[in-house]
Amino acid sequence: MKQQDRDAERAVLGGVMMYPRVVDDLPIVPEDFWDVRHEELYRLIVEQARRGEPVDPVALGSRVESIRGASAAWLHELYSEAPSSDVQVEFHAKTLADVSVGRAVRASAARLAQGVDDSSPEDLQALIEAHRAEVDGVANRSAGVQVRSFSDVLSDAVRQWSSPQDRRVWPTGWAELDDVLNGGWKPGQLTILGARPAVGKSAVASCATVAAHDYGAGFFSLEMSELELAGRMVAIERGIDLDRIEKARFTNQDWEKINTLMREAPNWRVWLEAKPRRSIAQVRATVRSWSRKGHVPLIVVDYLQLLAPADTRETRERQVSRLAEDCKALAKDFDCHVLALAQVNRGSTMREDKRPTMSDLRESGGIEANADNVILLHREDSGGPDATSEIEFNVVKNRHGRTDRLSLAWRPNFSSVNQMGPSGRSYPFGLSRS
Repeated sequence: MKQQDRDAERAVLGGVMMYPRVVDDLPIVPEDFWDVRHEELYRLIVEQARRGEPVDPVALGSRVESIRGASAAWLHELYSEAPSSDVQVEFHAKTLADVSVGRAVRASAARLAQGVDDSSPEDLQALIEAHRAEVDGVANRSAGVQVRSFSDVLSDAVRQWSSPQDRRVWPTGWAELDDVLNGGWKPGQLTILGARPAVGKSAVASCATVAAHDYGAGFFSLEMSELELAGRMVAIERGIDLDRIEKARFTNQDWEKINTLMREAPNWRVWLEAKPRRSIAQVRATVRSWSRKGHVPLIVVDYLQLLAPADTRETRERQVSRLAEDCKALAKDFDCHVLALAQVNRGSTMREDKRPTMSDLRESGGIEANADNVILLHREDSGGPDATSEIEFNVVKNRHGRTDRLSLAWRPNFSSVNQMGPSGRSYPFGLSRS
């Protein structure tokens, strides 16, 4: 191994200890390291960083005892050699990846040459095919291509089916909706939540975020401020009248509820960002930052048409279609579920049946095409802000299950949507909360 290649390995290890946020952006895997100690340490750092745990020499000290030849002094030595920026870490990682590919190609060529010497003429074709597949594998890894056969995927599926407790699906907060969606929010999927203005999209999305506080959610609000969003979530969680929150006129009982929630809030796995005109690139960067603290299963975007388009020269319909495509890619890349809100045209109010349809989605071009699920909200005017009425969840598209129409209780004074009757398996938004 050349000294410059060894230096690149040490620079990457020191760099990821110094800048753990770059781990998911580096084009390398543990097997790319030539030195076995380096390989095992990098694998340990990646595992710990993705759990949101620190990876500095002090935190890793007791963990490296299982690595032969490793020591606390060695960790500090690597740490002291860290590059001066995360950009330089990525440069050294690219060098390391190129060296690893070259090493793999040379090794394959040597095995091929040895095989030719040891094989009979009739075995040469089989030998060539075997090494062609091996070189293709190296080339695919270099290009970031993953080749998966049906057999590989089926084995993974059977393993998951055999262990239902390991099935990754997260409750929405409404048991009836979970039943329609075959369990709830699933990773890699995009759900579009559409409604006309002022029907309750943001309230429903806020409820879903509150219900996800145990397993993790991130909320992008492109029209509400952080304080407005926090106030709405307090009303939803503790059953405090939203009007009193907005006017800051609290009763003693309200303050007791707020103080209790403040003590619990540090355990909530919820992140909020309330900035207008965010691009999808900025959304991805923020999700990546949240993910360094642990997996974030649910990402909420309020709302899709307010995201900044990547190309302002395209037609509006194409811009929104691309944004929907990007949201779907976000779900797959971060192994999460994206709940994107979307505006619905007011045209449905002119029909006899005022329920919106998928074709009413504003700039709907590719929205429904990219969505795994489309849920359209509808409610009749109850005649007053304090009245409890009904809101309808119309699941008009469900790529992996049935469509259905659900009626839930709309409680505007708490900005919440609850299951009719006893909550049962549903989240008790604002009910019996101290």
